[in-house]
Amino acid sequence: MHSTTPASPKPMGCVGRVFVWTMIPLIFLFTAVIGLFMVADGFAARDTLATGPVGTFTPVEKTCGSRGGCALEGTFTSDDGAVTRADVDLRDAIDVGAGDALPGPIDGVRLDTDARRPTAYTADYSWAGAMVKGAGFAVMGVVLSTGLAVGTVRYQARARAAIVRGQRPGPPGPYGPQR
Repeated sequence: MHSTTPASPKPMGCVGRVFVWTMIPLIFLFTAVIGLFMVADGFAARDTLATGPVGTFTPVEKTCGSRGGCALEGTFTSDDGAVTRADVDLRDAIDVGAGDALPGPIDGVRLDTDARRPTAYTADYSWAGAMVKGAGFAVMGVVLSTGLAVGTVRYQARARAAIVRGQRPGPPGPYGPQR
């Protein structure tokens, strides 16, 4: 009859420890940076929807991703004609598919006047949703990194304890743990 004693964990080698302890902060940084960019986009959208110039967005081009959603790029012209911008990205709650025709001019759009990234937002764009997604992404990174760190420390502690008890790491033999 075989023993039901779990196998003693094998200690990580130097390369494994370096890899794991390098990946944990990289995962944290990656998710935190992406999450903060999403939150910043939510703040920019909120400010633009409150104070940006109102006008008409005329789509010129659409760029479609692999999942079927498309982003629109076009020209923004303010209602008073004072502001005209080309190569403006539209953030909209309406989905445009790869097979759909370009929509006509869209009225009631507000322009983010930041010269680095000209972006227009429709009134139904959910800036709060972008902020919640970004915060959730950042929190997910913290939780994932913490879980990996705690799991790695616990695994290594079990491996060291098994060696101290005199057990060889690896699966148990046919008659119980090997000594």
